[in-house]
Amino acid sequence: MTKLTSRAKQAVETKNRIYECGVNLIGKYGFDQITVEQIASEAGVSVGTYYYYFESKFELFKEMFKRADEYFLNKIADNLESNIALEQIVEFFEKYADFTYENGIEIVKKIYISNNKMFITENRPMQTILQSIIEKGQSSGEIPKSMSSIELTNMLFLVGRGVIFDWCLRDGNINLKATMKKVMGIVTKGLN
Repeated sequence: MTKLTSRAKQAVETKNRIYECGVNLIGKYGFDQITVEQIASEAGVSVGTYYYYFESKFELFKEMFKRADEYFLNKIADNLESNIALEQIVEFFEKYADFTYENGIEIVKKIYISNNKMFITENRPMQTILQSIIEKGQSSGEIPKSMSSIELTNMLFLVGRGVIFDWCLRDGNINLKATMKKVMGIVTKGLN
């Protein structure tokens, strides 16, 4: 690893501060209700500094999904405990529930909206990780090939997002991880 200069460290800190302030404002007011000026003010930087790190308000929103994908690439992809594909799928979605819960109900409520197309953007790392699990299960014969790995990935995310949406509707008053595990357990049993 290369050591960051103090200037590079300051740049990372500034970008992270802008990001965190933007995410907090999205959680309070929703994406469409905030401005770049508000984010910059909250972060204690100029609007020009904001635009140095993020080309637009939407770029900050995309950064949320980029960081989620990086988390799954770095912390989840190679760290699932089971060697059985169907169990890995359930475990993957338990981790997805954990990650969602850590973001907090208010932020999640603001991003689980119908005009947020980031959830269905193709070839995101989070999707390719799950697709890879499914392909391994299909290769080993554990998961039938009656549907493509892409179709199964989309279907499973549809179910997972539904569980999270229900959690939002209930204001977080259900155990998200336990519910996700139960629902995905039922769904994966129907795959074999």
